[in-house]
Amino acid sequence: MIANFDYNVRESHKARNVTLKVSRRRGLEVVVPEGFDHHLLPEILSSRQDWIAGQLERFESLPGRFELDWPPQQLSLEAAGVSFDFDYREISGNRLRLQQEGERIAVSLPANTDDESLAQLLIRWLKGYAKQHCSEVARELSEESGLQYTKLIVRGQKTRWGSYSSRGTLSLNYKLLFLPEQLLRHVILHELSHSVQMNHSDEFWSLLTSLDKDTRQHDAQLAEAWKYLPAWLE
Repeated sequence: MIANFDYNVRESHKARNVTLKVSRRRGLEVVVPEGFDHHLLPEILSSRQDWIAGQLERFESLPGRFELDWPPQQLSLEAAGVSFDFDYREISGNRLRLQQEGERIAVSLPANTDDESLAQLLIRWLKGYAKQHCSEVARELSEESGLQYTKLIVRGQKTRWGSYSSRGTLSLNYKLLFLPEQLLRHVILHELSHSVQMNHSDEFWSLLTSLDKDTRQHDAQLAEAWKYLPAWLE
């Protein structure tokens, strides 16, 4: 423990320098090159403790910030205003299946199911649910604003909440389901505004603000919106 911080050390053959990472899943992780002298870490971490404290503080607003919650017993999809409880059933067969029954989700688990396979199954279900819900919200906002799109697709972008192509394709991140409803609507309005302004000019922001009076506030909240996501999605 350094400066009251617990941390884990991971050696990587790709690492050239010592790197500090903070995530809900692993907490504070120190990545070092293979063969690195671990006795040098206390001095390195002490020199970075202000940065470490700042990163850890970012997680404080949500409970269980380092808890993995795997497999999930419940998922709250804030953007849709619904919560789902999971019922895991061990089966003798070899087919991993998921079936939604109202607000309960039954998952049939073969004995040899690994975490990656289960995670991918849940993500596929989330993408399907996101496609249905986001399509409804996008149609509503398109009709209200008069801004058009040709089709909507749902993906799992690593760094973007959404995008809008020159062909009119509205692409949204399925992880938006975990954000508050107003942030989902803000992202959709943001991308629809690109149907008029394919840039982030003053004219773009003026248009978006006319559609969402809390644009600046919502845009700032998106920078921290990763905190709403379940840790296992990492």
